[in-house]
Amino acid sequence: MKLSKIFSLIFLCVFINKFAFAEKYFGFESVSPFVIDKPFKMNSKEHQDQISQVILMQKNIDLIDIDQALEEKQLRPETVVNHVYKKITREKFPNLFTLLDRVGDTSRDVTNGIKDYWKISRPFESDKKIEILISPSKGYCYPSGHTTGGYIYANVMGLLTPQKNQEFQDFAHQIAWHRVQVGMHYPQDLQGGKQLATFLIGGLMQNPQFQQDLQKAREELKKAGIV
Repeated sequence: MKLSKIFSLIFLCVFINKFAFAEKYFGFESVSPFVIDKPFKMNSKEHQDQISQVILMQKNIDLIDIDQALEEKQLRPETVVNHVYKKITREKFPNLFTLLDRVGDTSRDVTNGIKDYWKISRPFESDKKIEILISPSKGYCYPSGHTTGGYIYANVMGLLTPQKNQEFQDFAHQIAWHRVQVGMHYPQDLQGGKQLATFLIGGLMQNPQFQQDLQKAREELKKAGIV
C-alpha cells in the first residue's frame, strides 16, 4: 500500500473517532451510579417480589402489546417523534435529529455504564416462569435503557413542543412498561430509568452545546410552523 494511502486511512480513522466521541454531550465517567436508587440484591425477597410482578403482568399481555414492544425495541429518535409528528423526518429537520442523536448517544453511554456497575440480571434469566416474548436484549437490566431513552426523548421534545408534552410523556410510559411485559425488565428498572432520565435532563440543560443545538432545533421547528 502506498504511503499516501496509509496516511489517508489513519486520518480517516482519527476523524471518525473524534466525531463519534463528539456526539455525546457527556459520558458515564461524569455520572455517579448513585444518582439513582440502589437496586435490590439478586435472590433477595425484593428480587422475588419483582419477579412475581413480571409474571403477573405477562398474564395480562395481549398481541397488540407484543407488536408494539417489537416496534419499540430499536429505540431511535424516530420511534418517539413520529408517534406524535409523523411528518417530521431527518431529511426535513436535520438540526432536530442532530440534537436527538446526541442526546440518545449520551443516554446510552451513561445507562450502559450504570448497568455494568450494578450488574442486575434480566428477569428471563432469573426465573424460567418468565417468558421471552421478543428477541432478548443483551447485558444487564438496571436501569432500563428504553425507559431512560424514551423519557429523555420525550422530555426534549416536550421542551421544543410543550403543547405535545403529555403525549410524549404518555408514550415514554408505554415504552417502559412494555419492557416489563415482554420479560426484559423488572418494574424497579423502570423507576431507575426514569430517575436517570430526570437527572440527565438536568445535566443537559446546563450544557452549552446542548443549549445551542436545542435552539437550532427550535428555530427549525418554528420555521416549519410546528411551534
